[in-house]
Formats: sequence, structure tokens, C-alpha cells
Amino acid sequence: MNRIFRHLIAALASSLIWVPAGAQTAAAPGMAAPTAASIRFPKGFLLGTSTAAYQVEGAYQADGKGESNWDFMANKIGVTQFTIGKKETGNVADNMYDRATYLKDIALMKALGVNAYRFSIAWSRIMPQGTGAVNAKAVAHYAQLIDDLKAAGIEPVVTLYHFDMPQALIEKGGWANPESVGWYAAYADVIFKQYGQKVRKFITFNEPYIEFFVQHYLMNLEQSKAAPAVRYAAGMTGAHHMLLASARAVADYHRLKLPGQVGITLNLGPCLPFDPKNPADVAAAPWQDVLLNKLFLDGALRGSYPKQALDSLQKYNPAFKPTAAEMATLAATKPDFLGVNFYAPAMVKADPTSPFGVNWLGLNPEPAPTSSTGPTRPDQLYALLMRIKADYQNPTVLITENGAAFGDVDEKVVNGKINDTNRCRSLVGHLAAVQRAVADGSKTIGYLHWSYADNFEWIFGYTVKLGLVHVDFATQNRLPKQSYYLYQSILKQQPK
Repeated sequence: MNRIFRHLIAALASSLIWVPAGAQTAAAPGMAAPTAASIRFPKGFLLGTSTAAYQVEGAYQADGKGESNWDFMANKIGVTQFTIGKKETGNVADNMYDRATYLKDIALMKALGVNAYRFSIAWSRIMPQGTGAVNAKAVAHYAQLIDDLKAAGIEPVVTLYHFDMPQALIEKGGWANPESVGWYAAYADVIFKQYGQKVRKFITFNEPYIEFFVQHYLMNLEQSKAAPAVRYAAGMTGAHHMLLASARAVADYHRLKLPGQVGITLNLGPCLPFDPKNPADVAAAPWQDVLLNKLFLDGALRGSYPKQALDSLQKYNPAFKPTAAEMATLAATKPDFLGVNFYAPAMVKADPTSPFGVNWLGLNPEPAPTSSTGPTRPDQLYALLMRIKADYQNPTVLITENGAAFGDVDEKVVNGKINDTNRCRSLVGHLAAVQRAVADGSKTIGYLHWSYADNFEWIFGYTVKLGLVHVDFATQNRLPKQSYYLYQSILKQQPK
């Protein structure tokens, strides 16, 4: 790959992998640091963990599975070679497609005390070519997984799409193709009809912003010579189709009169100036907020796009012209809940070399131990939840991802134990922030930690650890970390 692509991949690493930031701020300014013993949630509050299919399942060719885009990128492009210097794949990962393995993981989750587990279904397992024939073996596998979770007293929270599109559809243009809305709607209909009576919470999509305005912008080789704003704006076409597909799926879910709820997960974070004394950074932060937060919040919850964003995106992508009928579809069909992935606020710099003159990727002003996405600021999770409450009529919210990774300082095995103190501090701080938001009226119904176990973290392969449980990928042995036992103690004190 050329030097430019290597540089872009390096920049991508700080956001696509969702590596959370250092645990420097455990309490909101002016408040006492929270303790594990002080954390209480209402009865019925969901407290669990999360994973995604490609990152944990392995068995990438088992039971008639079709090739996904990540199967292709990891095996045929070797995308991790450009970030960690070696080729790694999700071909085996945590081996959690294997029932004997995942039953042991469910036992660990039950011992942990969680009442919910978010996982994703691989589209290319259910429909190997993306459309057409349905794979009965895959349908049966996920039905068994759902039954096994429920037998353990763990509510399944099912994500239909977590970055893994069937490669056969990628070759037809992927999300840039208007037909993608119908492809996904047909897939979602299969999922709802197969599992809708057993599962009470579905998530249509995970993090459209990351897929289209980070991954698309940084990894689109065909447009690598185009101006940054042109490359960036090109992603809006696919993002719009994804939001339309989500709306179609929500409408279908309710047409089927299923007994649960269906939502969409967005990655969100308050936008703060990297240097609050720099007027250019101060001015850049609100504009980045429009691109990172308002564009998708307004699209999903209001059925409209902010004019400032729409004007700028259309200037550099004139082909993006959503029709009145499409916008009416978005406006008429809202998700039942909003999934929120929060790791850190976006620390924003004015940068004339970045799209629209703003940048937040990889910027962290905090001292060591630092992490890849920015500072750990639980107070900013509280601020985000209060903003959603105030600006979007207090929708139901589920924290679908939040976690921390600090590298070797937290991951060393010493005398058979892993004392991940920084992750522990981050976990307590963020749970306390959610508790405070609920007390102040946010309709947040749960918190799902990312991740249950160490796994394949996209272009960083197995070098980044976000799990509560350590995985020895050579032996598939599991070792709960100190954060597992801390979370366990918190879960034990919740009302039954």
C-alpha cells in the first residue's frame, strides 16, 4: 500500500477500534469520586456485556456461511498488516460459534451476574449471498444461542448488523447502492420472523458514523486522491441508505406485532476544544458536534438532517439528494430506543487538512496512562445523556457499549491474576455517571459493557484488550480479570 494509505490507516486505528481512554477523571468536576458500593440502579435495569459476531465467533466458513466484507479484508487484503505489522484474522477469534465454548462463556456471564448480553448475528451466515436462500443451519445456531442465554437468566439483545456485510453485496456496491435498503429489509424480516417471539430487544445497526465517515473516508482507495471533504462526503450516500434501511426494519417489526422493541446504536460524544485557549479549536468544536452527533441523532430521531451538515455534504457530494419520500420515511418511523456507544468526548482541533477543517481522531490531551480515543470522562457521559434528554424529548436509551483499554499496564498476568486497575476505575466512574443521569430523569434502561472478553479488535487484531475476561487465543482458556470481579460485586448489590 502507498504511504498515504498507511498514514490513513494509522489515523483510523484511534476510532474504528473503539479503544477507550485513560481513567483520569472518575467523577464529575466538583463531585466526590464514586465507589462501587454506592452504585444502585432501579429494579429491572439491564446490566450486561457486549460482543459482535466477527470479533468473537470464528468458524468463518462453518455451516455454509458466506464470505463477509471482514472475511475478505482480513484474509485477502490482510488489513492488520498496516497497523500491527502482521496478518491477523477473525477466522477463529474466541471460537464462540462453537456451542461447547459459548456455553462456558454463558456460565462465566451467569457467575458474573449480568442480566443481559448483546451479541450480533452475522448476515452472511443467515443469507450467505446477502439475498435469496436462507441458511437453516445458521438459523438453528442462533435460535439455540438465544435459548441457552434465556435458560441462564440472561436477556439476549440482538444486533442485526455490526459492520459485517456479505461480500457478495459489497461487490454490488454495498451501501452506496440504493438497493441495499431492500437487501437489508429482507434480511431483517427473516430475523424478526425467526426470533421475534423470543428476543425482546433488537438493534438494527451499530455506529453508522464510524462505517461511513471514518472507515469509508480513510480506507476508500479509489478516492484516495480526492480532496478530503470529497472523500468524506461520499460516505453520506451509504449512511442515508443505512438510516432508511433501519426505518424500514422498524416499520416491519411493528407490522409483525412483535412483543419487544427495536432500536439503533450510534457512537456519540460531546465535542470539546482540544485547546480551550485556542479560539480556532473553540470554534471548531460545535461544527464537529454537528457532524459527529447531530447528523445521526436528527436523522434517526427527528427524520431530518441539520441544514449546516446537509449543505456542506451536498456541496462535495452533489449526487446525494434524498427524496421527499425518503425523508418522509425517516420522519414517520422512529426507533423504540436509542443505543448509545460512549467511550470518550471528542477533543476537537481546527485542522485545514481534515474534512471541513475539523479533526478529533486520536487526540488525547491527558497524561499517561493514555488510550487511543481520548480521555476517560464519565462526566461527559452524564452530559451526553442529559443533552439527549433535553434536545430529543427524553427517548429511551440503552448504553450498548462503554469500556476501557490501557495496554500492557492493565493486561499483565501476574501469579495467575490480571489486576486491570485503570479499567476498574473507568467502569465505576461510568456506571456512576449513568446512575446520576437516571436519577436526574434520563430514561436510560441499561448499561452493557464492551466487552465481555478480549477479542478480534478490527484492524488492531488481538493486540488491543477490552474484555472483562482475558482470552488465551492459543488455548482458548478464559481468565476473569479484576474488573470482572469488581463488576460482579456491583451486580450482586442490585435489587432483584
